[in-house]
Amino acid sequence: MKPVVISVNGISKRYSIGPQVPWSKSIMRALRNFKQGLGRRMRNEKRVSVTQPDDEFWALKNINFDVTKGQRIGIIGRNGAGKSTLLKILSRLVYPTEGEVRIRGRVTSLLEVGTGFNMSLSGRENIYLNAALYGLDSEEIDSIFDDVVEFSGVGEFLDMSVKHYSSGMYMRLAFSVAAHLDPDILLMDEVLAVGDLSFQKKCLQRVENLASEGRTIIFVSHSMGDIARFCDHLIWIDRGEIQYSGDVISGIAMYQQELEPKKSVDLVERADRDGTGLARLTSLKVLDENKSPASSVKTGDEFFLSFGYRFTEEYCQKIKDVFVSVVVENEKRQRLFGLPSEVLAADLTNLSSEGGLLCHIKRLQLVPGTYYLTVALLINHQLVDKVLDATTLTVLEGNYYGTGRLPLSSFGEICVDFSWSLDN
Repeated sequence: MKPVVISVNGISKRYSIGPQVPWSKSIMRALRNFKQGLGRRMRNEKRVSVTQPDDEFWALKNINFDVTKGQRIGIIGRNGAGKSTLLKILSRLVYPTEGEVRIRGRVTSLLEVGTGFNMSLSGRENIYLNAALYGLDSEEIDSIFDDVVEFSGVGEFLDMSVKHYSSGMYMRLAFSVAAHLDPDILLMDEVLAVGDLSFQKKCLQRVENLASEGRTIIFVSHSMGDIARFCDHLIWIDRGEIQYSGDVISGIAMYQQELEPKKSVDLVERADRDGTGLARLTSLKVLDENKSPASSVKTGDEFFLSFGYRFTEEYCQKIKDVFVSVVVENEKRQRLFGLPSEVLAADLTNLSSEGGLLCHIKRLQLVPGTYYLTVALLINHQLVDKVLDATTLTVLEGNYYGTGRLPLSSFGEICVDFSWSLDN
């Protein structure tokens, strides 16, 4: 069996949310807590639960897990669930209120990129300063210096004070330093969106290389695609407690089911829309192959998008053609493909003032991740309704990754087999 490199035992963290107390009282409270903690250690007593005052809350509650060498752990959860607090404790930036953590190996943390940089120093000086803060000596820093500069792409401005850097240059240099420190354990908190698109690709490739070299990685992210791509074990935290620990794909499916148990979106109240308003898209549902509500789909799946619409009887009589458009974009806002409907002229005799439209996707050709759907309704060649980012589509790992090219590039880069029909 592989050795355990991180052991988390009974970690809890309490924060105060009440008004600030005078500094003199803060010092007295710190001394009292220190004395109490020292006394507990000297008496070797078991941990005693602490009553939570009204002005305090527990960010983490009794967290327990082990990480073996080379394991890649993904941590997911809502905002405020306690994910970043956990990583700060593992990074020794924050100490737990209760419990202990045992770590074996050199740890590099990518929590807040750029922490430790001095704005008055040059880029060159900050490379040495930041690497030294991570524990490298001068010879070790010299050995990685050229790689850091080349990766960051800021060599031309290396001797300029970083306070004159653009935000993108600053983040690129900071990430480059942290990513070349040869860590045994790498902790990452939403840091794969650094810089422009080309640099993000370099960041992803660098992390993939570290993973392939057998480094231990703990990765916090809201991107289910990145989690599925990098991780072999999943931990889901909610309200400071572990809700799930196990297989990545099963955990993501459970999390999505909890987050959105029925993937049905009410579009009636959406204010961020465009068009004449003569007709409205009223709802959007994701349905599985059996036309049952689904919270996610898998790569290679057959599924349906069901749209509700509504307009007046008088307007219905003037309709000559109906055209629906769905545009699918990835998390980086790149257009992947469109689902334009055919003009539903053959079905206009059955068109009512309120009903549904159904788009049948016969085989989904997307890798795991989160995707954004923008929908539009055109009647008589006029835009009557458009809703940006009407919903998100969560795609989990499946058994098919084939892609193709559409003859019309305006629809996107991926070819998807689909069809439209009325759903009254």
